[in-house]
Amino acid sequence: MPCLSRCGLSRRVSRPLLALGVVIAAGWGLPAAAQGAANLGALRDKVQELAAAASDIRLAQSTMAPAAAAQMDLRLSALEEEIRSLTGRIEEAQNAADRNDAQLKRFQEDVEFRLNRLEQGAGTATPGTAPPAAAPATPPAATAAATPAPAAPARGNPSPSNSPPDALAAYDAALGMLRRGEYVQAEAALKAFLSTYGSDRLAGNAQYWLGETFYARGNYEAAAQAFLTGVKTYPDGAKAPDTFLKLGISLVQMGQKDKGCQVLRELPGRYPDAAATIKSRAERGLRDGSCT
Repeated sequence: MPCLSRCGLSRRVSRPLLALGVVIAAGWGLPAAAQGAANLGALRDKVQELAAAASDIRLAQSTMAPAAAAQMDLRLSALEEEIRSLTGRIEEAQNAADRNDAQLKRFQEDVEFRLNRLEQGAGTATPGTAPPAAAPATPPAATAAATPAPAAPARGNPSPSNSPPDALAAYDAALGMLRRGEYVQAEAALKAFLSTYGSDRLAGNAQYWLGETFYARGNYEAAAQAFLTGVKTYPDGAKAPDTFLKLGISLVQMGQKDKGCQVLRELPGRYPDAAATIKSRAERGLRDGSCT
């Protein structure tokens, strides 16, 4: 009865070992899953915090003089930019978590399948024939390599992750200067970014912020030129509606009232999917510019 002894031993030992493999595999995913959940929570909290700050600014703008309200547009635009960036990171983190869950599930199903095959082989074994040895469990990383992960859904707005690290670092540095009110330095940094990364997906955003460096200093002619360049060069970029809006406002501010009012009137039809805040700011621009 040597075979029966071996078969029995195989059945007694293999199930606990394979079951342990499932537990270990799940354990590998636990720290990453916990960290991912914490990151998602922190990102969502940050988005809510920024959204509340943006809401406060919008409320304050309704009681401000036109000139002061226009200056607050820069801060509001920066907040909205950061909210969009964080929202993109949340989507990417959620997609990564979903892929990890799917990989772990496939691994668990694979282990269970192997376990069932092992037991079936042990139950039908004939004397003198040892059951087929169970193949070593494949760790989640190997399973992921063997099975292509589903692609993350495409988004309409550019995501920082689509830009090379050097471009993203240069862009973030320029925005940091702008937020600190270092407009001359931000202008130089954004021009350098556009010169080096003019075809990057963040180039349209950089062109918009370049216009803001002039607008914040009251140089409306240079601002209008920068925004006009953005409208022509990056008509489908994520900041295209913002750029078109500030082109109209800059034209009004520099004395080109008829052209500025025309641009502001065209905004809803040109960008029907623009954010409600952009459309409302265009309406306020029409009122402030006494557009008839």
